[in-house]
Amino acid sequence: MNFFFHRSPLILLLTSRYIRGSRVTGLLSIKSRISFIVMAVGVALLIVVLSIFNGFQRQLKESLWQGGEHITIESSSNGGEIRDYQKIIKYIQNDLDLKDRIISVEGGIQSHGLIQRYNVFYPVLIKAVAVPSVDALIEHKLHNFPRIVHYDREELSHLNRESYIILGKEMEDLYNFSLGKQLTLAVPGGRFSLGKGVEVSVQNFRVSGFFKTGNYKFDSSFVYMSLPVAQKFFKMKDSVNQITIKAKSLDDLAISKRKLYKLFNSLEFEQEIDAASSLSVRTIAEEQENLLAALQLEKTIISIIVFLFIILAALGMVASVYSLVRAKRKSIGVLKALGLPASDILLIFTLNAMLVGILASLTGGVGGVFLANSLDTIIGYIEEIINLLGPSFTGSDWTPVELVPKRIYYFDKLPVDINIPFIFMVTTAATILSGIAGYFPARWAASLNPVDTIRND
Repeated sequence: MNFFFHRSPLILLLTSRYIRGSRVTGLLSIKSRISFIVMAVGVALLIVVLSIFNGFQRQLKESLWQGGEHITIESSSNGGEIRDYQKIIKYIQNDLDLKDRIISVEGGIQSHGLIQRYNVFYPVLIKAVAVPSVDALIEHKLHNFPRIVHYDREELSHLNRESYIILGKEMEDLYNFSLGKQLTLAVPGGRFSLGKGVEVSVQNFRVSGFFKTGNYKFDSSFVYMSLPVAQKFFKMKDSVNQITIKAKSLDDLAISKRKLYKLFNSLEFEQEIDAASSLSVRTIAEEQENLLAALQLEKTIISIIVFLFIILAALGMVASVYSLVRAKRKSIGVLKALGLPASDILLIFTLNAMLVGILASLTGGVGGVFLANSLDTIIGYIEEIINLLGPSFTGSDWTPVELVPKRIYYFDKLPVDINIPFIFMVTTAATILSGIAGYFPARWAASLNPVDTIRND
């Protein structure tokens, strides 16, 4: 009899059906249904939440990637001027440890300034970079220059010789700085002295184009100009106040920073470069550290909260299988008396719980992917319904509702990044938790004494 039970999967299936019974089924019982629904909802929510946060992180990294330099080298001596910047660039480009990690190394100028228009002053950040050709600028081939979206090609051809500037696209809407407008820039120029204080350079510039990076802060405050024009404007002659590096990967910034300090501390570099010890390095990840850390913390906390839904469903599975075992004690006793091994009883109830977990994982996984892909559309419909019904309650005082303010977060649609390996990991974890939840009551069922069970029931 034991051999018969062990060798026939069909008998094992029929045995499971006999244990579940014809009217009260373990899979379709009320408690199992609740556990199934809670686990499926938990898996779906976890996939949606993580997909949105992954999308936000990807969007942020893309905006950081396009928003300018990744590594900045500055000097604390000579008023911030770096006079030997060409030599420093050659050292960096020839360093074997850095060569495979960087795309470009260039000198530039960055400074705070003011834009004056109609007796109104607007604070801006002025950045000057080398522009070797207008074609490379328009075709987005300059690593240190953001993507230009609106421009006057004729004026851009004179960017290295005349007073032309390129503004962030958001400044066109914020301050009404349209193409071809004349603006007055004021920046600190020359050296600081106790007698005269800080000299100020003032000059008129013409807007010849607009750029867009996808970073709202960057596009609403930065002003670009060519390096030769800026050196005259800032009275820095052939110097710069920073060396900028574009890296191949944002994940290599910390390593690249360590390699740069190693180069600066080398004996050959210190002998060749004046004020080598005054050079400092900072990365864009350090500048945005608080934002990235806050986003990661929110992602972790919400993931833990949502994962508790799956834990709750697993606990419900324990109660469901315990109820099933109590309801079918007599059937279990009969089958054990006929020779069904305790290991098969254990397997039947464990698989019963895992089957619920598999179905819940598949349902939640498919539902989560569908919701994540359709979330932007769903939110749009909800906004339309709210804005359609809202005026009927408040009248003319109604302000249109935007559930996800795209201007604040600066994206065209809700960013979603579905990670297939993560979905597989979540569904597998839910299935394993279901199996573990079913194991303990199944173990109790396997340990039941058939004689006592049949006599008592």
